[in-house]
Amino acid sequence: MILCNFNINNLFVRYKFGHSYPGDRTGKSTTENKDFGYLPLYQKGSFEIFNETQRKLAVLALTQGGSIYPDVICFQEVESIIALRGFNEQFLNSAYQHTLVIDSRDFRQIDVGILSKYPIIGIRSYMDDKTGEDYIFSRDCLEVTVQTPKKNELTFFINHFKSKLVSGKTKEERQKASNQASAKRELQAKTVSKIIKDRFPDSSFDKKYFAVLGDLNDTPSAQELAPLVKKSNLIDAFSEGKIDKIDRWTHYYKSEGTISQLDHVLLSPALAKKLKKVEIERRGIGFRSISKKDGNILLPRNVKLIQFDDDLSPLFVDFQFERFDEISVENIASDHCPVFLKLDID
Repeated sequence: MILCNFNINNLFVRYKFGHSYPGDRTGKSTTENKDFGYLPLYQKGSFEIFNETQRKLAVLALTQGGSIYPDVICFQEVESIIALRGFNEQFLNSAYQHTLVIDSRDFRQIDVGILSKYPIIGIRSYMDDKTGEDYIFSRDCLEVTVQTPKKNELTFFINHFKSKLVSGKTKEERQKASNQASAKRELQAKTVSKIIKDRFPDSSFDKKYFAVLGDLNDTPSAQELAPLVKKSNLIDAFSEGKIDKIDRWTHYYKSEGTISQLDHVLLSPALAKKLKKVEIERRGIGFRSISKKDGNILLPRNVKLIQFDDDLSPLFVDFQFERFDEISVENIASDHCPVFLKLDID
């Protein structure tokens, strides 16, 4: 099977509002204000996927420029199940029979979700988990179990941890927000580690097929992620896939001209034994501009590889790699790279 993880970057829909709510037979809900209205019936033509060009490029990335769709795709940054179903129907030729997104508490409405060719036989949300009065996951730790044609069960814990991007009018306010975000990511990492140990106690931890995957918004060496990445006894798919550290980056931060590995796939011991190959598709990543001196050069020429915060001697990586033909300064598949795992499971 082929498993994919992808932060698809703001998969939203646009609505064609109606003047009365769907199913209103009395007509009493009709509004005369043309600037407002109701969400429409769920039918063809009622919803439009935001940024069609980007979604077509996302398909190129998800198929690695070919025609083979992964068996399971775990997503981050999906607005709703309507958006994910629409993406599947309009851009993926309805290749997936099973779709799941659960609305979270994220103020941007960017949720995690899944498209699967295999039946979904188990679902659990941890959205209501709290510490004190605060919710631990704004975007959930979505647990989904699928069943393969040969009755193998695989459980995925799909995550999108707290971002490093913070705001504040003063340096002190921004530093405080940054400290709070770091503490949040560490709490999320500890909680996910506890969840998997509770779900798969004792010998089942080593015998069952499961994976923690998603955009964890920090690098593997970050102390905030250590409870999950280093101390949980899960196995890093990138290291098992024999990918050099310098080649493990999955995210391009355009405004800073930096790259880093924010996307992670951590496997149970049994699932790690089934891993055959790991690939990172980068041809959908954009760039700043075209060189004025040489129209064949994409800027920047080199980017900084951020492996940990406050790195005084960052490595520089050649950024002149091949892109899909349709990639431009404005048009990208995402600022993240999809990660593909080939697993020897039927």
